[in-house]
Amino acid sequence: MRISSPPIAHPCFYGIDTSTHEELIASSHSVEEIRQEIGADSIAFLSVDGLMDGIGRKYDDPQRGQCLACFTGKYPTEIYEDTVLPHVKETALTK
Repeated sequence: MRISSPPIAHPCFYGIDTSTHEELIASSHSVEEIRQEIGADSIAFLSVDGLMDGIGRKYDDPQRGQCLACFTGKYPTEIYEDTVLPHVKETALTK
C-alpha cells in the first residue's frame, strides 16, 4: 500500500477534525506497526519533502503559507497545551 501523504501524527487545530493524538495511529505506531495493524503486505508514505516537491513549494520557505503541522508537529502558532488542548479534547468528546 502506498499513501500519497506523510503520516499524520499530530493533531490539527486549524480546521481538520483531528484534535487529539489518540485519533491518529501514526502518533503512536511505527510504519511497520501500522502495516501489521491494517494487514498490508507493505506500506510506504510520501515524505514531507516529497509532498512539498509534488505541490511545487519549498519546505524551508516560511513565506509560502503551507501548514505542515499535522505531519511535522511544527505549528505556525503557539499551541497552549495547558489551556487550549483540554478545551479541544472536551469539545471533541461532545461531538
